This record gives sequence, C-alpha cells and structure tokens, in this order.
Amino acid sequence: MKRNVLFFLILSSFQVSFSQGFGAEFLLGANFSQVDGDQLAGYNKLGLNLGIQINREIKTDWQAAFEIRYSMKGAKKVIDPEAPPSFDLKLSYHYVEVPLLVKYNGLENITLYAGPSVGVNVVNKRNENGRISEEDELNPMEFGMHLGATYYVSDHLGLDVRHSYSMLSISNMPFIVNSPTWFGRAGWYNRLFTIGITYKP
Repeated sequence: MKRNVLFFLILSSFQVSFSQGFGAEFLLGANFSQVDGDQLAGYNKLGLNLGIQINREIKTDWQAAFEIRYSMKGAKKVIDPEAPPSFDLKLSYHYVEVPLLVKYNGLENITLYAGPSVGVNVVNKRNENGRISEEDELNPMEFGMHLGATYYVSDHLGLDVRHSYSMLSISNMPFIVNSPTWFGRAGWYNRLFTIGITYKP
C-alpha cells in the first residue's frame, strides 16, 4: 500500500512539472544523521536521500516548492577498538517525506530555502548487538523543518547542502531530562545534514 502511494505521488509530480509555470529538479544526496536524545553523539549514521522537487515562481527572486523524498535517517554508535567492550547499536529510520519550501534566488548562482515537512515512517529497525527489532514507541509520522542552500555550477547542475530537524519528538516513550536540551524539550529528534546534487532538465 505504501509503495502504491509513493508511486502515485511521483507520477503526480511528473504531471505537475509539465504544467505551465512549473519546473522540476531531481535530487540525490547522502544523509549524515543522529537522533538527539538517544545518548549517542555524532553524525555517524550514513544514508541515502533522493527525490524530486516541483517549484513555481511566485514573484521576482522567489519560488514556492514541494518535494517528495525518500530519506534514510537514524543513529549509530561508533565502537572504539581500544576501549573496553561495550554494546553496539544502530537505529535505522526511513521516511517518505514531503517538504514545503520557500526559495530565494536573488543571489548569483546561489538559492537559499527553508520550510516545514511531513514524513511517513516506512522502515523502523533497531540493531542492538546483532539483535534486530523495532522501536515500539516510534511515531509513524514526523514533522520537521529544513534549511539549506544550493550552489548552481551550471544551468542544470547544482551542489546542495541542507540541515533537517524534527520539530516534535519521533518517539512516544516517556523521557526524563537529565541534560541541557533545546528549549527544555524531552524526547527523540532526528537531526541530519544532507550533502548532494540537484539536476534541472
């Protein structure tokens, strides 16, 4: 069912992109992610990020855009081979997400953008010392925020850098705050940097 919905969204995006006044960009990148609140530090979880963006000019130097992305997020504990033995943990959370962006094109060769997104979790996997399970309290939906910039090296190709963060906790587990957090929030939050390329046909 989820695959059928994804196929329908992609097909609809192609149809919209060929409508008058709309343009499309294809997106391919790598996520460097962590989960704030899981006590694992560092952007150690590498994942794929791909999708399509549909945009339309709303006024001079400004565009509105929406995207459909498949984004592999999560966290990974890095094992120090010289340290005493400890547990191994990798969290793999994959999402189909739809960011809604406002883009500013007033700078030469550089586009700045920001906006919220909604995502649906399609992969929920916890690998702890080789034992595979699911996070029982992981939310099926994620509400996030995106901030980034694209540097266009040609009329068709751009280099993209983006920071994404969950606005609400991705887990329903009860949490006790025992360390400083942003705005005193308790919970788990996907945080990631995406580095990639964009292609405009």
